[in-house]
Amino acid sequence: MIDPKKPLSNPALKEAAAKLRAENNPVNLNAVINEMTRAVFLVPANIDLGPNAPRPDAAGKVQLPKDSKINFLLLNTKDGKSYFMAFTDWDELHKWRKDPAQKTMMLRFDDLAGLLAKGQSAAGFVVNPFGDNLRFEAPMVASIMAQKNAAVKAQADKRLNRIKPGDKVTIVEPSVYPDALVDPICEVLQGNETVAAAYLQLMIVNDTDKSYLLVLDGPKDDKLFAAVAQAAKAYLTTNEKKMDLNITISASPLGQQGMRGSEAFYLKGKGRIYDEDDED
Repeated sequence: MIDPKKPLSNPALKEAAAKLRAENNPVNLNAVINEMTRAVFLVPANIDLGPNAPRPDAAGKVQLPKDSKINFLLLNTKDGKSYFMAFTDWDELHKWRKDPAQKTMMLRFDDLAGLLAKGQSAAGFVVNPFGDNLRFEAPMVASIMAQKNAAVKAQADKRLNRIKPGDKVTIVEPSVYPDALVDPICEVLQGNETVAAAYLQLMIVNDTDKSYLLVLDGPKDDKLFAAVAQAAKAYLTTNEKKMDLNITISASPLGQQGMRGSEAFYLKGKGRIYDEDDED
């Protein structure tokens, strides 16, 4: 999860970019791409929250109203193209404009890829245009995103294939729903019209191997699976339990077992569903 109260920095990406500048080769470029897909960027934007603008919550986050208007500021180049600007930290952003009133959004690589995929007028995005000046054209961004999705799907398939005939599979309801896991998943599902509901269970194989089981009540969609897995990655890699997330659909035998006796944490049209017994 992104904490807006903490100063933003991407030292690993900055270091990789410095090595690429010193020696432009495929190995260093690949290192930059790997760090870029993990980074969080400051992206300048004009944001109009409307007449009833909500106040930030205790974590500093604001739930954007549906009537919000967001226009990302573009950088125009001499060759007539326009690019989103993505800054690794405030120092890099201030090389472009040092204006306390300038609004920014914290976006990840996937967010920028999604903007480009929606047919935005930008030709790509530039990381630190007045410093590292790393330009990524839209076709390259789409290719990187496709490779990411394929890797996530392969990893998920590998986890599910670990269950062999004869294995003892026990599925139980979590005693406490991890909000840091389900909230970003809900954000992905809210942009999808095919999922009617989502359920989260704990799956225990042979009494020892524990993981989360996410059941989506909708058709199989590898692209959606990859987006959900990416949204859950931050929690899965930082939580001390270090449990994997398995994703399946309600029509599968495992999905049927996962839904049995379980209450949905997400419903289409309603969003996140909070149970009275849920704890923070």
